[in-house]
Amino acid sequence: MSRSEAGAQGHDAPVPVPEPGALLPLVDKMVMNSSETSEKVHGVPLPVPVAGAEDKRRHARRRRMQMVLLNRVASSEVETKRARPVPDISSGSSAKVAPEPHPGAAAAAPAPAVWPKSLSHGAQSVIGRRRSMEDVVVVAAPLPLAEAAAAEVGDGGWVPEFFAVYDGHGGAWVAEACRDRLHVALAEQMARLGLTNGGVGEEDAGALLWREAMAAAFARVDGEVSAVQAAEGDTKPYAEGSSAVVAVLEPRRIVVAHCGDSRAVLCRAGVPVPLSTEHKPERPDELARIESAGGQILYWHGPRVLGLLSMSRSIGDYFLKPSMSAEPEVTVTDRTDTDEFIILGSDGLWNAMSNEYACKVTRYCLSGRLAADCPAGTVHGSSASDAAALLLEMAMARGSEDNVSAVVVELSRLAWRKKAACQNGRT
Repeated sequence: MSRSEAGAQGHDAPVPVPEPGALLPLVDKMVMNSSETSEKVHGVPLPVPVAGAEDKRRHARRRRMQMVLLNRVASSEVETKRARPVPDISSGSSAKVAPEPHPGAAAAAPAPAVWPKSLSHGAQSVIGRRRSMEDVVVVAAPLPLAEAAAAEVGDGGWVPEFFAVYDGHGGAWVAEACRDRLHVALAEQMARLGLTNGGVGEEDAGALLWREAMAAAFARVDGEVSAVQAAEGDTKPYAEGSSAVVAVLEPRRIVVAHCGDSRAVLCRAGVPVPLSTEHKPERPDELARIESAGGQILYWHGPRVLGLLSMSRSIGDYFLKPSMSAEPEVTVTDRTDTDEFIILGSDGLWNAMSNEYACKVTRYCLSGRLAADCPAGTVHGSSASDAAALLLEMAMARGSEDNVSAVVVELSRLAWRKKAACQNGRT
């Protein structure tokens, strides 16, 4: 199939399949160059050089005032902070979202931090070098809820936002069924469990209810798909299913559920934080689960479930159950003011780049540096949709041979972009 036949799917204009290497050297040079300063890449201001004696005195006086203010706030907390263990954000828990109370303060718990909606979001898909398109991306922001459930959202909350990437195999219809049904099933579970406003207020449902809602939604869609596959009988006795990675952004948390080999990554203060781990047959826990269910791992171009699938969980694949499971793994991560963006992608994206590389490329676009440095490039803007398009181009240029899909959710403005906007406002 020629590249002119490549299809694209997304919220913006279709993304053309780039020539390999067209953009790769430029972005590699601008993004991966270790000699870049912290201010250019990460938006961290460098110390301002002090010239004359008057400037030195002014700088020292300002520094003393800052230290006095910081000492007033931190003096009563220093011993408590030394004793507190460092949280492991990679396992689902995250940094503090609200300051700890001072000793002797009121016993009542402080109000939970409430964060704003996404600043921008974009989804892009490209057929790549495959003969058919089996990826599907979904953005439901806000998540469509029943009228009664939507009316329960108070002033302290807002309707959560839903983002997903589905990667089909054996055909696209299971991925398309997930596109049409999964967010609807999840909205029903959220209404049943009181999660319509993200748990803000007195009735904080917590992480356990989010896990219950996600598991129930995945199970319902898998049951609907499996019923169709069972009814078809011997007409389609082969693997046909879809991986799924779903992210729900709400006022306090980022909830991610996944089954299969797609992936979700959060960029927090410039550092990639994995929100999911691929379900591969060689994972020790997955291998034990498959063997306990009576299945086998056969090696054919790598480990595969019954010699067919290189993933160990999916929606659908009725004829491979119970070896294949549709139960999702769910991570619930508290939001912080250092969260920058979320990337969801199919394996066609992650087979071509690491978490670190994808985050650097996305920051390069969202900060506005790409538009400033490459005005004649194929990606002109600095929105989340532009970042998703750039990720697709980079994955293709780096040799991805699969369908490639990406969803980017911008959570906060990067420092370089804010600085440029202020400078433009003054001119």
